[in-house]
Amino acid sequence: MTTPNRPFLGVAIFCATLTACTASGSGPSATGNDAGATDTPIAPAKDAGSMPGSDVSVFVDVPVVVDLDAPAVDVPVSLDAPASDASASDASASVDASASDGGPLPNLTPVIQNTQIQERTFGASSCEVTEGCTVAGSRRLLRFDLLTPNIGEADLYLGAPTRAGRPPDMFEFGTCHNHWHLRGYADYRLFDMAGAEVGRGHKQSFCLLDTARYMGMSTDLPAASRYNCGNQGIHAGWYDLYGRSLDCQYVDITDVAPGTYRLRAQVNAERVVAESRYDDNEVFMTVVIPPRPLGPDGGLLNDPTLACGGADEGLDRDCGWTTEGTPRTCTPGARVQVGCNAGCSPAIGVCAGDPMLRICPGDRPCMRDAQLAANDDSCPGGDGGPDTHLCSNVTFTCPASGRYTILSGAFRAGGAYECHFDIR
Repeated sequence: MTTPNRPFLGVAIFCATLTACTASGSGPSATGNDAGATDTPIAPAKDAGSMPGSDVSVFVDVPVVVDLDAPAVDVPVSLDAPASDASASDASASVDASASDGGPLPNLTPVIQNTQIQERTFGASSCEVTEGCTVAGSRRLLRFDLLTPNIGEADLYLGAPTRAGRPPDMFEFGTCHNHWHLRGYADYRLFDMAGAEVGRGHKQSFCLLDTARYMGMSTDLPAASRYNCGNQGIHAGWYDLYGRSLDCQYVDITDVAPGTYRLRAQVNAERVVAESRYDDNEVFMTVVIPPRPLGPDGGLLNDPTLACGGADEGLDRDCGWTTEGTPRTCTPGARVQVGCNAGCSPAIGVCAGDPMLRICPGDRPCMRDAQLAANDDSCPGGDGGPDTHLCSNVTFTCPASGRYTILSGAFRAGGAYECHFDIR
């Protein structure tokens, strides 16, 4: 369960824990190592309900197609260097706003997917109200996932947000997400079809990390070699994902009339980090905003990956979950363990924050009544210790189909977490 006001992880604990994982897993910034599976979108996903010949979204979800055949490789990591040795050996491969030596640089190209319209009521003391993302009262929100692939030739490397010598305003500590963010990284706006701005999102600060490989690029990396919120960056050929269930990941459309609009997402607009090009730092998606009433789930049922309509908590909720890549394979009847807890004995994966796991049979996200297993906190007491007992670890019997899907989520819907899980 959640510990009120507990920091996302102390910097020293965070770095030591997140670099201790030695096997490949999957979570908000990790991939699984079973059956060669990797979390690799082949193409930007368009909402399944889009009209033929257009990019008009009707707000339904699409599974991401991934490359199952890419080999995994182990890459050593240092706390004091970029997570990839290839980048660590070349100063030009580490992102610096002043880089000008002509060496390889990253290239960030945003992708919008999985839109959702939601009706939600916020209290005056809500975290999202105090951070300026919205205002108190009943609000209508246009939620969406934002992927930031790095398709350049070098890693985007930021390192530890608290590292000495940084400009004092480069990072800020996000009280909603409980970790450090690169300030003002993303900007969201909504335009009508004549080009007039009708809505604007809170200027988003991001924790930039490796979520998964992008479009078959690069190679798989063990969790210890991936960038995370304590050592920030995006490897070349990987992407960062900000999911639609996260706090503030939306444009408030309460006062926007029903109709057809264009949603724009822009990253690195102020060129805080050096890139090989900047003309591909924005993306548009055409969206249709339907009339009210819609309902808190966006008019869709039986989809646990939809953002919750409130501050729902715990394993039993059927909203606010994230699908972790492709379905995995296993031997029917065999026992399978999935975990992101370095405090268990033996350790299995690593986490930060307060994540939960749900295991679903087959190839799709499932509701609670259909799950194979789920877990919130594991390895309590002396085994896990005060900083790991909130991490998760679940064991289940492989279904007859030989396939299962992993979901993860924060104990509090919308909260930030990392679950770099191993599979055994």
